[in-house]
Amino acid sequence: MTTVESVKDVKESKPSVQVAVISMLLLPLVGVCCLLFPEFAEEALPWYLGVPMVLSSVGSIVAVVRERDADAGRSSMGSAIVLCVLGLVIIVHGANSTMFIGIVWGLLGLFKAAREFDDIFSDIKHRKPFVVALAFCVFQLVLAALLVVNPFANLEHHLILLGIELIVYPFKLHRKHGKLRIEAEA
Repeated sequence: MTTVESVKDVKESKPSVQVAVISMLLLPLVGVCCLLFPEFAEEALPWYLGVPMVLSSVGSIVAVVRERDADAGRSSMGSAIVLCVLGLVIIVHGANSTMFIGIVWGLLGLFKAAREFDDIFSDIKHRKPFVVALAFCVFQLVLAALLVVNPFANLEHHLILLGIELIVYPFKLHRKHGKLRIEAEA
């Protein structure tokens, strides 16, 4: 995954990385829209979510291919391809894909939490602080699980959970040189 810690990192990045990061950072705006305007979000969500997913994925794929770094490709290329395909499916199915979107984002959130738990276990092993990152990871895990469990019960409830998940999804908490940092991932 492409990660940045500051606006300076984005400005100094290649255009493909900038497209990937900026597109992924549109997701919190889509999440706020789900929270504030659920009836509008139900209709517009496939395009407001699918297009940034495709753009971010393509930007990540181009960035990895340009780097020609096999190690970078192992962790990000597969995820980028899957996000691109999911984004295209969401766009093609349009307004009929609202429930599918929630389930997909729930599964993506579960996989992201799994990766973050690996980082947290590494921090524990190396006796580094981990409590804040663990709390954030558990929060994401609970949101993701709620999106997957019984998504057809209440559409408005589902959109609210999806909105919260979209707001937190692009971000990751970690420690760097003893300081708590937040990164944006694309």
